[in-house]
Amino acid sequence: MTDSLPYPARTRDSAVRAALVGLRAAWGTPSTLARDLPALLGPPAAPAVPRASAARAGTAVRIAHRAIAVLARVRPSHWRATCLHRSVAECVVLRAYYLPARIVIGVGNGATPATTIAHAWVECEGVRCVSTRGAAELEMLTPTRA
Repeated sequence: MTDSLPYPARTRDSAVRAALVGLRAAWGTPSTLARDLPALLGPPAAPAVPRASAARAGTAVRIAHRAIAVLARVRPSHWRATCLHRSVAECVVLRAYYLPARIVIGVGNGATPATTIAHAWVECEGVRCVSTRGAAELEMLTPTRA
């Protein structure tokens, strides 16, 4: 359908889609955490459609992260500007573009005794994710089914 459009119209259409996908992912993050987090921790089902451009997905991820930052400032808020919320939004966006993303949660020891640190990030083969593991030595948690 968009293949017959001139190049600027396709670019505009891609930008609008990226904005909508990013905003929808940010808006739905609290409910995704409550209902669908286990599905995001494992590998996704094989994509039914050929993989989309990672650059278009990157735009949608940036929009989702900015939207979460804005929504987290509203009080009372269901959104938090934390690594878990950002990772959920990023994973939802990447999967909307048929990219095989998953959320990874890791734990480790903090700088002082008796402290524990935790972090969530996204892994996606062939895509440089915004939510990354970082430099901390963390043990990755393995999802289990109850």
